[in-house]
Amino acid sequence: MAAVFAFDESEMDMDFGRSRRRSVSSVNSREDIWAPSPLMDDQPFAASEHLAGSYNGSNSIPIIAEVDEAVSEITDGVAKMGSYLKNQQFMPDDSLGTSYQVDISSDYIDSNLAGIADGIKRKMTTSDFEYIKVLGKGAYGKVLLVREKATGRLYAQKQLKKASMMVRKKLVEQTKTERAILESVRHPYIVKLFYALQDQHRLYLFLEYAQGGELFSHLASEKMLSEPVVSFYAAELVLALTHLHTVVGVVYRDLKPENCLLDSQGHLVLTDFGLSKVSSDGGECKTFLGTPEYMAPEILLGKPYDFAVDWWSLGALCYDLLTGTPPFTGNNYKRIVEKIQKTKLVLPYYITAEAKDFLTRLLRKEPKKRLGGNIPDDLSTIRKHRFFRRIDWAKLERRDPSVVPPIVPIITNPILAENFSDEFTSMALSPPGSGLEIPGADQNGSYSKDDTFANFTFTASNSFIENAMNNVGGY
Repeated sequence: MAAVFAFDESEMDMDFGRSRRRSVSSVNSREDIWAPSPLMDDQPFAASEHLAGSYNGSNSIPIIAEVDEAVSEITDGVAKMGSYLKNQQFMPDDSLGTSYQVDISSDYIDSNLAGIADGIKRKMTTSDFEYIKVLGKGAYGKVLLVREKATGRLYAQKQLKKASMMVRKKLVEQTKTERAILESVRHPYIVKLFYALQDQHRLYLFLEYAQGGELFSHLASEKMLSEPVVSFYAAELVLALTHLHTVVGVVYRDLKPENCLLDSQGHLVLTDFGLSKVSSDGGECKTFLGTPEYMAPEILLGKPYDFAVDWWSLGALCYDLLTGTPPFTGNNYKRIVEKIQKTKLVLPYYITAEAKDFLTRLLRKEPKKRLGGNIPDDLSTIRKHRFFRRIDWAKLERRDPSVVPPIVPIITNPILAENFSDEFTSMALSPPGSGLEIPGADQNGSYSKDDTFANFTFTASNSFIENAMNNVGGY
């Protein structure tokens, strides 16, 4: 079992996910709670759960308990940045030339544009979607496979219960930050956000439906993956992390197999930004959070940290994929953390020299000596490493059709959700709009300015949605 937890010097929240279904899993008890003593003297804590970012809601379940500085300011900043960029698409009036007014007897809209005009006038609501299957379930809600009635397009709808979130106020701002990050990110190997809606019961994120399921599921069935397979998906993760770090300024903080999905073609899609932090000013993070087996030593020691923690996690993930187990394990959380902090990395004999060198350089305990710890200078070194000798980076970056992923999911019908656990897809669907009402947004998504969840609603452009759907294939 892997657990995800987060706390700082003033408070801590801890959560335990269900077992990762591996015989080598090192934690066997939900009551085996551990917290490092330097940060935990006389501090209370409470066990809780949160909806998993990956679709099946299983394994290590990230909680939302962000305690970094001014999350709401960051969210507002990202929103303002998005508005600024949108405004730049329009030319100033004085550059458009002379305008003339022509009187016509009646209004006219071209038949090809009528549907678009109607779409602009009417807000999207949850009633515009048909509920098909449950893809995952957590303490605060579910992830459902839904179909847009007007277009037949399929989405993964992540639901978050407002009533549950209101109990812990920081979850609200963290969820707003997650939505803002997803709105800002545009990358082929990062999950896409198409709509963000709400009613009096829940918040809804309509995300890219990755039909191939979790990379973890393929790992669980194969026990371990070959080096060419790991190298391919590691390369796609390198591109995703590079974009997050250098373009968006986001520290991901929860990289693990469970958060890596596969689309219909077998390409990797990084999902779940519930624990991510916007650090556009280059500042360091301080919050203690993540999944123990994949957390960098500086986080565990309670030290300030930066983007380098994601490259440690990449090393731990690659080690896991190559061997079937994370690099540091133990019979309880305290033992796991002690090993990460103090134990020398041991590499199996069957791993190639190239893989050993790559893992060793990523899993260095000192951030500045770690490969990836000096971005952007290390990016060239990473790409040129022999571990990626089979990768054509130019083709991979533009997702060239000639690049065929090593794992191609079997999909007979996307609606069947064949690559997701029967534990969830066999669940009964609850009626939309059921549950405890929270004052604020009405059934049409309208809200007052003082609503806790104001400004959550988002709709991507028609061109973005159409382009994304056309490039994914199989929808």
